[in-house]
Amino acid sequence: MKQIFPSEKTLEPIDFYDRTRTSRTDRPWLMLNMIASIDGSTHISGTSGGLGGPSDQKVLATLRSLADVILVGSGTVRAENYGVPRIPDNESGYRRAARGQSTRPQLAVISGSGNLDPSIPMFDIDQEEASLPLIYTTKEGAENLFENFENQAEIVIFDSGQVDMTHVLEDLHKRGASVVLGEGGPSLNHQLTEAQLVDELCLTISPILIGGTDNGIASGPVLSNPNKFQLAGLATQDGFLFCNYLAE
Repeated sequence: MKQIFPSEKTLEPIDFYDRTRTSRTDRPWLMLNMIASIDGSTHISGTSGGLGGPSDQKVLATLRSLADVILVGSGTVRAENYGVPRIPDNESGYRRAARGQSTRPQLAVISGSGNLDPSIPMFDIDQEEASLPLIYTTKEGAENLFENFENQAEIVIFDSGQVDMTHVLEDLHKRGASVVLGEGGPSLNHQLTEAQLVDELCLTISPILIGGTDNGIASGPVLSNPNKFQLAGLATQDGFLFCNYLAE
C-alpha cells in the first residue's frame, strides 16, 4: 500500500489505520467501513464482493482487527452470508493482543423484524473460542428469534418498537466495547449518520463504474444535519483508493 496523504510512503495497512481511538463517555468509538464503485454503488447484483479485491480484503481484515465489535444490519448479513470473524494474525494480531482485546471481535446484528436464518455461518460459533453474536431487535422481532436462536445468539430487545442506534452503542459500551466497526449496509449507515454517531469513515473506492443505481453508502432521506468529516489519510493499491476520514 502506498500512502499519498498526509505524506508519501509505502506501508502496510495496519500502519495506515492503526491509531489511538478513545471511546466516548457513554459509547464506543464508531468506525464505518464501506466500499463503493467510482460512481457510488455499494454492490453488484446484491453483494459487495464484485467490487473488492485482495488489497481491499486485506484492509477489511486490518480494520476488523482494531474493533471490539463488528456492527452490521440483517440485510447485509443475509446478502453476504456472514461468517465468524477470523482471528487476526501477524502484526495485526500482535497489536490486538498488546491492546488487551479479545482474541477476535464479537458480531452484533441489527434486526428489527427478527428475519434472520440461524444457518448463516456467523451463528455457528464455538462458545469456548468466541462470544455469541448479539442480535438487537424489537418485541415483534424477538418472537421469531427466541424460537430459532436458542444458544446461538444473545438477544437484546427494545421496547420502543424500533431499534435505537444510540442505545445500541450505549449497550455495547456497557459490555466493554471501546471500538465498534460498522460494516453496513447503507440503511444502517444512514441511521448511524442521522444520529451523529460516526467518528470515522473508512471508504474504499473501487476502480469500477457500475451505473444504473442510486444505492450510496448511506441510503435514505436527506440527513437532517449533514455530517462533516476531515480527510485524515489517503492511500492506494491495485487501483483502489483508500480514504480515511475523521468526524469534525
